[in-house]
Amino acid sequence: MTDSRTRALHDYSPIDCDVAIAGAELSGLVAGALLASKGLSVVVVDEPPVVGGRGGALEHRGYWIDGGHRAGRDVTDLMFSWWHGAEAAEEAGVEVHVRPVSSGLRIHLVPAPGDSGPGTVLESMEWTPEGFANAARGAYACPEEALPDFLEALNRFTHSTPEQQDAAFEMTLGEWLPANVPNTAAHAPLLNMVRSMFSQYPERASAGRLMKLLDLMVSSADGDHQITGVADDPEFGGTQGLMEPFARRIEECGGRILLDHRPVAVEFDGERAAGLVATGPNHMALRIRARHTIVAYPIWSALDMLPDERVSAELRAMSEKLEDHGTTGVGWVAALSRMPRRADTGAVEDYEGWNRMLVGPERDFSGGFHFPSLGTRQTAPEGKHILSCFILNWIQRNERPHWPTLDRKLQHAKAYLHSLYEDLDECIEWEADRFVNDSPAVAVGWYWAPVKRHELCLPEFPGLYFASSTLEGDTGTVDGLALAGLDSARSILAEHTS
Repeated sequence: MTDSRTRALHDYSPIDCDVAIAGAELSGLVAGALLASKGLSVVVVDEPPVVGGRGGALEHRGYWIDGGHRAGRDVTDLMFSWWHGAEAAEEAGVEVHVRPVSSGLRIHLVPAPGDSGPGTVLESMEWTPEGFANAARGAYACPEEALPDFLEALNRFTHSTPEQQDAAFEMTLGEWLPANVPNTAAHAPLLNMVRSMFSQYPERASAGRLMKLLDLMVSSADGDHQITGVADDPEFGGTQGLMEPFARRIEECGGRILLDHRPVAVEFDGERAAGLVATGPNHMALRIRARHTIVAYPIWSALDMLPDERVSAELRAMSEKLEDHGTTGVGWVAALSRMPRRADTGAVEDYEGWNRMLVGPERDFSGGFHFPSLGTRQTAPEGKHILSCFILNWIQRNERPHWPTLDRKLQHAKAYLHSLYEDLDECIEWEADRFVNDSPAVAVGWYWAPVKRHELCLPEFPGLYFASSTLEGDTGTVDGLALAGLDSARSILAEHTS
């Protein structure tokens, strides 16, 4: 542990710096690295004892487990787009290793509990409009007579204008389909398509958000500026390989990272944000006085750090709507002595992409799984592998399921994996179930909410930057975090030098 990541401070005298950053997750680390590399004094403070928070990975018995520290506040994702992140790394002088994943999405049609017979594996589908169209008949159960209407609706989504997207942001897909797709037989397959894109309740999803995402997929497919991949750092496994390079750059340039200190308040000098207050392990208060302040947490956590009287009713309402689209999750991680063999073909598994599980004839969302060790060097010891399964539940406040309900889903998924691989038990060296039930930002349930999100800077809070995954942007969540950090750093540099 370097001095710049001190956890127990001996001196709680105020710290003066150019930029105070609440949150050592990706957006905070990106902003801190870029600003420190340009000569500004930076202090990053966060509650978890490691950088990366919820978006990073932790080592366990020689394996790196994605999903981050439980005290983290922002999102995690296991595969991600990387466009703005590459731009931010170049500007900050950071070398980040991201390995492109050539495999698309593999969909598993899993029998419902109590049904006999094997599942159906629909091999790799690309995350493109063409890929979704090709999956219409099998994965999404689109009747042949409804296929033209499915494709016409898909075309409307992928070729929507910014004006159309904006007009449909606050309209749910459940509202949009009856008004825009007369053939009701095409509704279910369109909803199934969105389920496969990680939305448990597609009828609640924002139609405008779906248009924007599919429009981005089209533009990305036409160029070479964006990749989809996994972190592949030579030293740190899993998604921690995204976090540590930016953290190292902060330290190399003289910045400080203070861990195990919880940011609790933004301080103001008159109208302008003037730094942070954080509490340490013994509840001792540390003041970090700064000309510029960044809060790299989801908007609801950021608002908790602000005086109630300064938060407008509109901002509070937007935050509450986003927070109401939360997630809980269960998972399973298994350390493997070798890769298992497919029961249907006898071949050793070598698929590095993401596997989505849709259960029963209704195509109920049931998360997915992948083998991160196929794409990330340090995730598992040499010659060994790891299987990671996640089942996330998109919930609202009155829907939080208890452990037994989640566990039944998990055990059903595990039973399917044991039927999919003939020798899985022989490969397992150790295994553990996982339970994530403590944050609405576990994953991006709120990403699909029919709510227009906030901007980086709000006029009522001069000097304060809301640089988190809940920032409105033009990319996926991990790359969106990088964009939030990049934009906040650029804005501060422009103001600092003016």
